[in-house]
Amino acid sequence: MSRQEQEFVADYDVRSPASRTLLTVLGTILTVAIIAGLVLGASILKRDTTVSTSDIELAGSSRILIDAGASDLRIVQGAPGVVRVTARITSGLRKTDFQIGRRGDEIKILADCQSWLNPGCGVDTTLELPEGFPVQIRTTTGDVVVRDVTEGVLTVVTASGDVTGSGLDVDELSAETRSGDISASFATQPFGFKAISRSGDISARMAAGKRKYAVTATTKSGDVSSDVTSEDGGSGFILATTRSGDISIKRP
Repeated sequence: MSRQEQEFVADYDVRSPASRTLLTVLGTILTVAIIAGLVLGASILKRDTTVSTSDIELAGSSRILIDAGASDLRIVQGAPGVVRVTARITSGLRKTDFQIGRRGDEIKILADCQSWLNPGCGVDTTLELPEGFPVQIRTTTGDVVVRDVTEGVLTVVTASGDVTGSGLDVDELSAETRSGDISASFATQPFGFKAISRSGDISARMAAGKRKYAVTATTKSGDVSSDVTSEDGGSGFILATTRSGDISIKRP
């Protein structure tokens, strides 16, 4: 064996298995990072947003049930007798799936995208609701924002997401989330406010008025603060409960 070959063998032998494993791991991490960067860059370059608007007539309906899936929702006051659905659909390397349909009193919105392959993809939906209809809204994941809605009973149920209401003039608001915060600000006194969260804070700012409320506010882990005195014979009710989070009920 030549001297050069002996030196090469000696150099190879002194590299421990741990060193070779570390180099392999670092190489794999670098490769994954490069691929992820390429996917992100390609998705950004191919990002595209389209707008879809649908008007759904409510003739003969006595209530509205909206199943919004994984869409983020913005709810505002709309024209009488119709629900207008405006969706901003953002796609990347792959097209974001969006469908809307109706069966009886139920309006169903399907929104789906592979966020790991399409960073920033998704659907933001605005619902314009008519006055006076009882409306129930369900989502699987997504935040729900309600602004300046008047009359009727509004129920919002989401598995994971925040529920935020402002300028509300509804008769009753019911909001429930497994994981998320609930906050509501009323322009006029409602008959009832119900808020239930498994993990999240609850806050409400009630409007001024003569209505008295029976108040129930409980949390297993958190603080409770209320400016509204509970009246057993009150003509309205406030129910706020969370397993983990603070509760704050304020008067103006």
